[in-house]
Amino acid sequence: DFQGMEHQYAQIATEIHAAEVMTYNACRMKENNIPFVKEASMVKLFASQVAEKAASKSIEWLGGVGFTQELLAEKFFRDCKVGSIYEGTSNIQLQTIAKRIKEDYK
Repeated sequence: DFQGMEHQYAQIATEIHAAEVMTYNACRMKENNIPFVKEASMVKLFASQVAEKAASKSIEWLGGVGFTQELLAEKFFRDCKVGSIYEGTSNIQLQTIAKRIKEDYK
């Protein structure tokens, strides 16, 4: 029964769960006074990518009506897209992650 769609839903759900787990791990590290900047940047990068992908897939699953303002899918997609820009661009997050990785392996 629409197995291809089920696989897509399962993939998005898995990625959302991974973002949640990454968030909780970064919070745990902060609470325990463990350096967490790299993990926080990883979470911001990954979660913003997952949110954008999930919103994009939602529009795709809804078909043409997904682009209309009748449903909220197009608003969620716009919000996700702008969030990756003003919350700290993906490139800045990647630069932060790379810098911390270099420091970890010096």
